[in-house]
Amino acid sequence: TDQLTRPMQLVSKFVDKTKQDPLVPVGCAATLACLAAGLYAFSKGNANLSQKLMRARVVAQGATVVVFTVGALAVQSMRSEEDARPRHMSQVEYELLKRAQEEVEARKQAK
Repeated sequence: TDQLTRPMQLVSKFVDKTKQDPLVPVGCAATLACLAAGLYAFSKGNANLSQKLMRARVVAQGATVVVFTVGALAVQSMRSEEDARPRHMSQVEYELLKRAQEEVEARKQAK
């Protein structure tokens, strides 16, 4: 059953990431389209068109990286202090840790 659920988890993760930053898959598709068209033009002997498409691919790749970076920075800047917990830590664990730290600080101030 693990082999059956893994592809579904990947699809679900891809859909979630696409909703979070929809321009990245568009940029990936544009990059792939330019690459495929450029390779096809090269195989047909049209070197001039192939070169233009390869340049377009580089531009599409660059735009995808820029969009990805801007999206990641935007998500990071929108995180609140309450969301500052490490990813591996559950919300409950993080709240317990914060309470323990607050208690330690209160004891230090009481002395």
